[in-house]
Amino acid sequence: MKKEFKVSRSEYELLKKLARIGIEEADIEELARELGVNKSTLESLLRLLAEKGVIEIEETEETGYSLTNKGEEALSQGLPEEQLIDTILSGTSSLEEIRSKLGNIAGIAIGQALKKKYIMIKDGKIVLQVDPDQAKKEISNLKMILEKIPEGIKEVPKDLLKRGLVKKTRIKKERVKILVPLDEVLDNVVVEVSALTRDLIRSGEWRQVALKKYDITALPPREYPARKHYLSEFIEMLRDILKEMGFKEVEGPIIELELFNFDLLFQPQDHPAREIHDTLWIKEGRVREVIPEELLDRVSRVHSSGWRYEWSADIARRLVLRSQTTSVSARILVSKPKPPLRVFTLGRVYRSDVVDATHLPEFHQLDGLDGDNAYTFRDLLGVLKEISERLGFEIKFKPGYFPFTEPSVEGYVRLPNGKWLELFGAGMMRPEVLEMAGINYPVGAWGFGVERLAAAYYGLTDIRHLYTRDLRRIQLSKIKL
Repeated sequence: MKKEFKVSRSEYELLKKLARIGIEEADIEELARELGVNKSTLESLLRLLAEKGVIEIEETEETGYSLTNKGEEALSQGLPEEQLIDTILSGTSSLEEIRSKLGNIAGIAIGQALKKKYIMIKDGKIVLQVDPDQAKKEISNLKMILEKIPEGIKEVPKDLLKRGLVKKTRIKKERVKILVPLDEVLDNVVVEVSALTRDLIRSGEWRQVALKKYDITALPPREYPARKHYLSEFIEMLRDILKEMGFKEVEGPIIELELFNFDLLFQPQDHPAREIHDTLWIKEGRVREVIPEELLDRVSRVHSSGWRYEWSADIARRLVLRSQTTSVSARILVSKPKPPLRVFTLGRVYRSDVVDATHLPEFHQLDGLDGDNAYTFRDLLGVLKEISERLGFEIKFKPGYFPFTEPSVEGYVRLPNGKWLELFGAGMMRPEVLEMAGINYPVGAWGFGVERLAAAYYGLTDIRHLYTRDLRRIQLSKIKL
């Protein structure tokens, strides 16, 4: 019993063309030119025929050469040593003038000409040592080789490679070899069609074709529409939640004064967090921002009284990459907003941390301020509980310590594995902070580590996964908005 060859209409047409030209073996690129078809289309059809055992495709790699940008410039403008000879023949011999005329190729031109003993340098002048016609003939031979590079020559002088005029390339070659005589294939071919069309019925051709069988159990191909990275989606969701709760978003500079990053938050200037293992300073940075003397006086008075040391305005003026978005909160308080106050900021912060599953040197923080004339610690806990519930977290509070809040709490959420993870710190702004800022009503403050929050939200154990560039992982991540 003869073997049937089930092929598509496109494969059938290709088989007829191949039988007509009578090939037994051919380069696919050359075959595409001979048949007048697109190479990629031809290659895909040939691979389908290879799966059916009709043909065989052999792949090999060959070394080739191509012109670099320098090589193309040398062809269009002349080799550097050629331009040097032309410049000398035009009457310019001063080394300084030649360098001025040839610009950035002067060094290469002079170096190549000296190497080939075309010139000598004497008393600041360049003198030709050879017959210029002979030198140009040698140069012309090199240019002829460069011109032949696109044609695919097999050997290239090493000098052209060293000079960066030509580079080696790997050329992939594919050859097709007929395994079964094409006449035999065409005698036993069955053309499959995916749809029974009106034309097939009208012409009667439906009698000669076979309908392609479909696997109704096979899943359709998945389509992945464009979407934002899931960390960006989470950050947008946080913004939406805070705005729905009546908070207004504010922003501040990334390069910040120590005054706002530390001093106004009642953190002493000799505090360990200011040391190099945490803070990233701007080298030789000093700010030109005008700071009111009244503000500096208040900060100096409060620090000197509260921490018992001599406060320095020079240290306060130093620049750092902000280590906390609470620096934005400090700037807002200094602007003396009238109550009720309800703002938040969400942005990047920077610390000298080692990257691991729970730490990054650059990450996002979400900071908020909430204050009014009758605002209490109980109100603050209610706000934090509502934010957590909107994110779907079970939350618990634990007493904490922060230099700028009292009383203070730490917030923990329960992870899917049952463990509790610390996510935020919060508290009522200390009287010292409010005094330095010039605020006369109670203010609650809180700050979330956004990456930790997002990791808990998506059930991740390693915050580095939030910055993945794995497209597949991003596409398959669940949107929990």
